[in-house]
Amino acid sequence: MASIGVASSKRSGTAGVTKAVRKAKPASDAATDGPGAMLAAAEQLAPVAPRRPLRISTVSHTLDADIAERLRHFAFRERISESAVIEFALRTFFGSGNDQSLGSRLRDAGAALRRKR
Repeated sequence: MASIGVASSKRSGTAGVTKAVRKAKPASDAATDGPGAMLAAAEQLAPVAPRRPLRISTVSHTLDADIAERLRHFAFRERISESAVIEFALRTFFGSGNDQSLGSRLRDAGAALRRKR
């Protein structure tokens, strides 16, 4: 187990104040120390910045059967998710122009509101 040592701090206004400093065992000792060895070794590592949580939203849309089938086969063959393919396609689409020009391109290609029948 790691031992506790004491070091003094001599900053202005804090003369004589002591702080506890934790001393970790050398890695060679931690490796032979049983179940707590992994924890002791992990304590010696520099802290890792926490990951920013991934913000996601779920959407559901109908697709033409041919496109849906091609998406399934492509995603399976490439070993990536269908969602990743759709997200990439949308990012590429939105990155190719501003909303007004993209809307015009879609309408010119025959895109319209879909209604459930």
